[in-house]
Amino acid sequence: MGKSKSIGPFVFALVGVLLLGSAGCSRDNLDYGPAFASPAARGELVYERNCSGCHDSENLQLLKNPPKLAGLFHRQTLPSGAPATDEQVRKTITDGQGIMPPFEHVLDKHQVDDLLTYLHKR
Repeated sequence: MGKSKSIGPFVFALVGVLLLGSAGCSRDNLDYGPAFASPAARGELVYERNCSGCHDSENLQLLKNPPKLAGLFHRQTLPSGAPATDEQVRKTITDGQGIMPPFEHVLDKHQVDDLLTYLHKR
């Protein structure tokens, strides 16, 4: 019976830690990494979950393959010919471009900000 007395405080402490740990997390932070992660790390997760399936794939059955995004901000222009600026890339992400669908209802502003931070480092 000595063990059951020590389990109660342990369980209470564990539940307390879990509640405190999740108190500051929004749904988006849980889905796209912890709030304390760097914007680039969260952006990489956004990229992996929403972009890499098309932009990093080699075997898509499309008439035109999506462009590779490595070094996107190291160029003067985007593959569309538009200037390679945060504003233009944000517009492309939210509104879509060509065969790329819009992500305005998929990603929130913070996720797009984090994605842009990641794309600058990529």
